Amino acid sequence: MHYPSRTVLREGKRDVQHWHGEESLIKRADGVHDFEWAFVGTPRDVANPSEFRVVMFTKVQHNTVGAAKVASVTDDEAVALWDKLLSGLKFRVKVPGAPEGSYHLQPKH
Repeated sequence: MHYPSRTVLREGKRDVQHWHGEESLIKRADGVHDFEWAFVGTPRDVANPSEFRVVMFTKVQHNTVGAAKVASVTDDEAVALWDKLLSGLKFRVKVPGAPEGSYHLQPKH
């Protein structure tokens, strides 16, 4: 079997807030940045959903990946954007079982 050419920018274990997941950041032969982070949680646990996946692509035009002629960001810019986006991934409000700092809005007393 012959797999398409790709460049691995980074991959491996990556914690986001209290979630222990894994990420894969690749650049495909067509120039698309194809980034994914995911983890498997616990069924019926709102603080650790049974499945959680985040993806990001470049060269998107008209909601189609790869349709743009070129990516609007370099490899380093794409990775920096990805890191910024993932670092801001939090619950909107406090949920049962979620540790401090894993949500944006503090409950009012």
